[in-house]
Amino acid sequence: MSEVLIYNLPPEKDAKVKLLCRKFGFDSRSIEKAEFGYTLGYLLGLSQDDSVRDGEDFDEEMLYLAELRGGMLNLFLDQLRRKKLSVPLKAIQTDRNIGFTSRELYRELCAEREAIARGTTQHQG
Repeated sequence: MSEVLIYNLPPEKDAKVKLLCRKFGFDSRSIEKAEFGYTLGYLLGLSQDDSVRDGEDFDEEMLYLAELRGGMLNLFLDQLRRKKLSVPLKAIQTDRNIGFTSRELYRELCAEREAIARGTTQHQG
């Protein structure tokens, strides 16, 4: 089942993203800071590992797109753009990141953004 995990959106924007998700038939859920230490797999109900890892919280807006593939992913991203629902950090589910916590994903996305800003294709991490 396709699901969108939502981080740090202001209430009105959060509601608009959730409405868009419903129109696409996707589940969506706002993740609270208290949940940032759980793995993405656990938050999606794909893992029973409920251990919590420490780390620094973040306030930047972020979306994690789980099980959105190909055409549906492109349509969803296009609709976000058309509706001017800009979210600077977005990630799709991969075998590598499903075991990350929200904090680890955030750090990874920031490192990738910095590498792009430097004009390199990968970060040192």
